[in-house]
Amino acid sequence: MVLVSPSIVSSSLVRLYDEVKKCEQAGAFSLHLDIMDGHFVPNITMGPDFVRAIRDVTDLRLESHLMLERPDRYYQKFREAGSDTILIHVESPMSTGHLIKRMETEGCRYGIVINPETPVEKAYPFLEKAEILLIMSVHPGHSGQAFIRDVIPKIKAARRYIDAMGLKTSIEIDGGINERTGAEVAEAGADILVSASYIFSGNVAERISTLKAITPAKAL
Repeated sequence: MVLVSPSIVSSSLVRLYDEVKKCEQAGAFSLHLDIMDGHFVPNITMGPDFVRAIRDVTDLRLESHLMLERPDRYYQKFREAGSDTILIHVESPMSTGHLIKRMETEGCRYGIVINPETPVEKAYPFLEKAEILLIMSVHPGHSGQAFIRDVIPKIKAARRYIDAMGLKTSIEIDGGINERTGAEVAEAGADILVSASYIFSGNVAERISTLKAITPAKAL
C-alpha cells in the first residue's frame, strides 16, 4: 500500500479538529501543511500558530511544505511549532545547499520539493539525507488543479536514481491526486500521495482508504 498525507488546507477549518481526527482514524500517514507567503506562490495560508494548533490535537506526523521565498528565515519557527519534517523548494531564491547544511547541523528532518517544470535532476544533489523528494504535479499555490501528466517520467527517473544510489528517500507526489492519478503515480514509483480536494470534498475515511489500497508497482 502507498502512504497517504491529506493536505489540510482543503479541510473545513470550522471543523478542523474533527477533520484531523477523521484522518487519524482512516490511517493517514501524516498531515501535509501548505505554507504559502503570497510571494513565492500567489496565495497566503497558514503560519506557525496554525501548525502549533494542529500539533496540539494530533500525534500524526506533520510535514510543513514551505512555499516561501526565504524558507531559510522561517523554517525554525515551523519546526518549533511542531513540524516533524520541513519541505523546501529548490526554486526558492536562496542557497539550498547552505540551508540543508544548517538543517543537518541542527538535526532538522527535511525534504526537497521541485515544481512541475523543474528537471528532477536539480534535486539529486540534495537527496542523500533527505527524507522525502516531493514532486509537484500541479503548479503550487491553489488546490483543485488538474494533474500534470508530464511529471510521470520524472517520478520514474527519480525512482531509478534513488534505488540505484541506495537512498532511503521516499517519493511523494502532490497535486491533482485522486484514485486514478494516484494509481498512475504509484505505478511510476511514488511512495506517498498528498491529496487535498479529493479527500476533503467527499467522505474523508473512504477516500483515504481508497488511496491507501493502491499498490505501488514501482515500474521503471
